[in-house]
Amino acid sequence: MLITRGYRTELDLNKKQITACKKHAGVARYVWNWGLARKQEVYKATGRSISAMVLHRELNQLKQADLPWLYEVSKAAPQESLRDLDKAYQNFFRRCHLKKEGKWPGPSGFPKFKTKRQGLGSFR
Repeated sequence: MLITRGYRTELDLNKKQITACKKHAGVARYVWNWGLARKQEVYKATGRSISAMVLHRELNQLKQADLPWLYEVSKAAPQESLRDLDKAYQNFFRRCHLKKEGKWPGPSGFPKFKTKRQGLGSFR
């Protein structure tokens, strides 16, 4: 018998730390939405998708010129957000393949844009 345990930890943050967490979550949401829009526009133009690494390089170029506020947070938040976006696309196409075979009962679930309204947000 395999027992899986999970631990839940509550953080007791001060106001400065809460602000920093909200900034990280906001950057992760912004980069996810930017990456999703960029992937869709590249696919419409070329018929091929681009990887998280290519998106990250483009984001670094934009950061220097147009988005200097991204330097206020850790570099890991946008990187992980782009990796999560790639993983969401992989899961979507895997589910589409399973649905064609009749092995996936529900909808495929194309990645969606994130909003401020649905929870605080998350980041790693």
